[in-house]
Amino acid sequence: MTTPSETQATRGDYPEHYYPGTEELGENEMRIVALGTGRPFLRRSQANASWLIELGNGDKFVFDYGFGSQMNFTALEMPYSDVNAWFATHLHTDHVGDFGQVWVGSWAGGRLEPLEMYGPSGLEPKYGFQHFAEKQMESYAWDTDTRVGALPAIGAEINIHEFDYSKAHVVYDNNGVQITSFPAVHLFDGAVSLRLDWNGLTFVYSGDTTPSQIFIDNAKGADVVVHETFNTIEQLMDRSGYDERTARAIGTYIHSAPQEAAVVLKEVDPRLAVIFHFFNDFDTAPEMQAKVREHYQGPLAMATDFMVVNVTKDEIVTRMAEISEHVWPNKSKHEGFGKAERKKMTELSPWLKEAQLFPKFPSDRGLVNEDEL
Repeated sequence: MTTPSETQATRGDYPEHYYPGTEELGENEMRIVALGTGRPFLRRSQANASWLIELGNGDKFVFDYGFGSQMNFTALEMPYSDVNAWFATHLHTDHVGDFGQVWVGSWAGGRLEPLEMYGPSGLEPKYGFQHFAEKQMESYAWDTDTRVGALPAIGAEINIHEFDYSKAHVVYDNNGVQITSFPAVHLFDGAVSLRLDWNGLTFVYSGDTTPSQIFIDNAKGADVVVHETFNTIEQLMDRSGYDERTARAIGTYIHSAPQEAAVVLKEVDPRLAVIFHFFNDFDTAPEMQAKVREHYQGPLAMATDFMVVNVTKDEIVTRMAEISEHVWPNKSKHEGFGKAERKKMTELSPWLKEAQLFPKFPSDRGLVNEDEL
């Protein structure tokens, strides 16, 4: 696995590595953490797509939450309650597959307010984010109905915000933060890219897209641009075992080839370009970088999980996070946990209750009163 290149000569007072929870953001600073940088085929070294953006005003946002990304989020030991909103760029599972973990995992981890979740519409209601989220929630009925008696009921709630995929417009505007959605060219109507503007700093995230003028127009001049690119055609054939037709379809029609993404990056001209969505290995990275350099010569980082980018108006620094794999939920915001409203606990059928060896009612263990059952 390759680490990101140092993209600016000046490091200021930043340590060589980022230790979560030990560095306060400056009031004019942005921090971007790669939670998932890999491909739909999930592997331990790279989770599916996900990016955390932290701002100096205290706001935090997550763009995409593909499979495996939540293990990386929790490794940062951040309370889920700290995240203002979760955004989906489109409904491929490698971008929204951890929906259940975001929802139920954060609830079990101490979240005491509804989730705020945003995503694009589609050509038909069934292709939109609202349909996706509601059906996900419906499919977890057994899970959530059995938890509301023990966990705060508020944690089961989600505020779903579906926005129009087909135009560039502001979909979030609060506390000096504007998040703009604009259409992405990716297989079918309904995919978007996202732009976050705050305090004179701009972060643009492509989601999945093939090169497009829409992206160039909406990303031009951004401080940090994260643009997707799949592995090269040759790598897809050699390492994934694809035939040439399949490799070209996936690597150029569905996704951006590295040399294609480079054309976009050259036009956008960000202070830092980041490429992701490829398997970043010691034997694939040199060819990927060479393909990008065919057209783009600016500052470049090749993303891998736990890459951290600190952004100010004066400098941009890339490094890696040092994390623990044995984390517990951050309990700094759990003071209201015991007082939060619960719903009636679900009950076993009598024949199952009779088979229980130990006290048969939660009240017998001092958990609840009889009249709450």
